[in-house]
Parts: sequence; structure tokens; C-alpha cells
Amino acid sequence: MPDILFYTRLQTGCLVFLLYIGFLVIKGKDENTKCNVFSDCLYYFGILCVIFDGLTAWSVNMIDSVSMATNIVLHGIFYLLLETELWFMYFYFRSIVGRLPKAIWEKILFACIAGSVAAVTLITLPDIKIIQGKTTNYSYGTPVYIVFSLVPLFLGFIFIFGRKFVRRADPVKRLTFVSCFATVASFTLLQLIFPEFLVTSLNVSLIVISVALNSENPIFHKLERLLKKYEMEKNYYDRLDEIEQRQAIIRHDEKHYLAAIGGLCAEGKTEEIEKLLKVMNIELQKNTPKKYVRNRIANALLNEKENLALKENIHIDFQIEPEVELDCFEEIDIIAMFGNLIDNAVRAEKEWKESLSGSAEKSAVSIKLFETEGNFIMFVVENHFFRIDVKNGRLASTKEVPGEHGLGLFNVRQLCEKYRGIFDMEIDGEIFVSSICLPKGRK
Repeated sequence: MPDILFYTRLQTGCLVFLLYIGFLVIKGKDENTKCNVFSDCLYYFGILCVIFDGLTAWSVNMIDSVSMATNIVLHGIFYLLLETELWFMYFYFRSIVGRLPKAIWEKILFACIAGSVAAVTLITLPDIKIIQGKTTNYSYGTPVYIVFSLVPLFLGFIFIFGRKFVRRADPVKRLTFVSCFATVASFTLLQLIFPEFLVTSLNVSLIVISVALNSENPIFHKLERLLKKYEMEKNYYDRLDEIEQRQAIIRHDEKHYLAAIGGLCAEGKTEEIEKLLKVMNIELQKNTPKKYVRNRIANALLNEKENLALKENIHIDFQIEPEVELDCFEEIDIIAMFGNLIDNAVRAEKEWKESLSGSAEKSAVSIKLFETEGNFIMFVVENHFFRIDVKNGRLASTKEVPGEHGLGLFNVRQLCEKYRGIFDMEIDGEIFVSSICLPKGRK
């Protein structure tokens, strides 16, 4: 036992720290917090990597009592775990930029590459050699070179997919990306130059800690939800305040309208009276918040999106059941799901209208919100479209800033999965239909 503790003191320290970080992360989670599945895999496989790094560090220094066959088995498991950890790191960064592989051929390609690398690693395990260093023994051979060669390959792919994301990402995710990239690059280089510095566990631990404490920290998720909720509520009350001020102006001007109507009546000008009453009605409608649903935040969102669409001369046709129950969903998730789909629909409708040189007579977005008999809530958005690009079986972005549109739909899909719902998109003639189906009362 003393020998194990002596040769695995670095790995033991890393393991204790990782377990403590895991405790903090799990403690901070609640039923509304859903972290990235790849970050969870990074954490669990990171712990396994540290454990087997410690076992191999002990076995190479106990060659008198530990057989070579045992050394090969332990190293084989350790190398496969390291390769798996690299894959999870790669897919984690692809997931946070919304670029996960969707096409079947792409998934098969990655599975074949991962399987081939693992097979070559296992086949070349007998080539492992134990080198006696000045301070500690270490292993070298073809499997080691395979693992080390994967590092720059993965870093290159991560850089390709993440360089645009880093420029526009929030500071927390940018910090995660840069710190993980720098950690892997620097510690891998250090291990290559000084093979006796068995710092693999430190490398893995720093990556896991960076991801756990930065972008996947439940505290940040809760804070982000609260800030967005506060922002939406602030916009709601600002809107009410603005409406109240406008209504006060209208009430102040009522006597002038009535005087004008009285004068027109005396002159018998009924057409002018009708026009004036129509103007008054339009002003009152424009400055009075409509009651679409009982949920305050959802109602504010629908009013706000309608006002923004009207500024673009786009009408929104609401077909909403006023009693639809939305309180079983988090308000911030309602904002993200409904808001993204409405924004995309209005943008597409505007592009379609502009493609016709503004000659479209019926430019409208249809929004339906209702409950089904099976206790499901449906949110359906329909709009015209000018063009839709499909790449690898998924909707591609037509925004000036590539990726933002795809990220919005990616977030909608993730939130639907959070509530065990379904997000679907289809084309019906000249109409693009996006729909959300959520089971009522489930999280």
C-alpha cells in the first residue's frame, strides 16, 4: 500500500479534487438544470482516466512484482480511456457551437475512425516498452505515439469548428474554449519533451475542471435563466409603462377628437367622422396590450414579437387558445423556444416579401398555440420563405453571421428534449412549418 500511494500521489490528488468538483456540480443541480451530456461524459471518463493513470504509474515502477501481461492490460485500458476522453472533448466543443454531426454517413464515418484507432491501439499493445528513468519508470511504444498523434489532430478540428464561435461567444464559454485548448496543447508538449513528467492526470483534470466550473457550472445556468427572466419582465413592464403614457396622451386628446367630431356632425360630413373614429380605434388598439394567454411572460413575448413584426409591415395571425396551460414550463424556456421560432418566421417572411419586390398582398405569419386531447401542448409557426438551404440533412443558416440561426434551432431542439417533447420542421408547398409538441406537466 505505501508503494501505491508513493507512485500515485499526483493521480490521487487529482482524483480527490475531481470528486470534490463533481460533488459541487451535482449539489448545484436541480430538476431544471440540464448540462451538456458530453460534459458529463468528460467528467466520468476523466475520473476513469485518472484512476488507470495511477494504476499504470504504479505498475511500471513495480516490474519486479507486476507481470508484463498485467502492465499491457492496464496500459491498454488506459490508452482506450484517453482516446475516448479526447473524442468526448471534441464532440463537447462541437455541441456548444451547434455543429454536432447529423447525417448518418457522418456518424458512421466517426464510428469507423474511432473503431479503427482503438483496434490499432490494441493490436500494437505488445510493442509497449518500460523505460527506467532517473526519477520514475514510464512506458513508451507505438500505442503511446498513437494517443499523442490524436491530440494535435483533435486540436486542429476543434480550432476549425470553434474559431468563429470564440469571437462571438459569451466570456464564460470563450474562457472554457481557450483554457481547454491551451491546457491540452501545453501539457501534451511537456509530456513529449519530458516523458518522465507523468502529468496526464493533471492534463485531464484541468480540462474537466475548466468545463465543469465554467460553461457547465449549474450556478451559471441558474444565473443565466434568472437574468433572461429579469430582462423579459423588465421589457414587459417597460412596455406597459410606455402604453400607459400613450393612453394618457390619447385620453388628453379625446376632447379635441370629440370637438372635431361635433364640428363634422354639424356640417354633416359622415365620411370624415368615420375616418376619424377609425384613426382613434387604431391608436387605441396599437397602445393596448392584447391578452393572448394567461401566462404573463408568454403574453408579453407574443405582444412584443407582434409589435416588432408590424414594424416590418408583417402581420401575425394568432390562433391561440387563451386557457392553454404554460405554467408547467420554465418561463426562460418559453422565451427561447417561442421567441426563436417567431423571429425566424418573421425574418423568412420579410425575405420572401422582399424577393417579390414588396408586391406580396398577403404577407403574414401564422402562430397557433393549443392543447390536444392527449394532454399535449402544440406551438405551430407557419411562414412563407424565399429560400431554404439544407446541408447534411439539417436546415442551414441564411444569416449574415453564419451559425446563429442554426444555434437558435439547436437550442429549441435541446429544450424540447428537456421536456421530452418533439421539434419538427417541414415544407408544405410555399409554406415553411415549424412545430413544437410538449407533453403537459413533464420536465
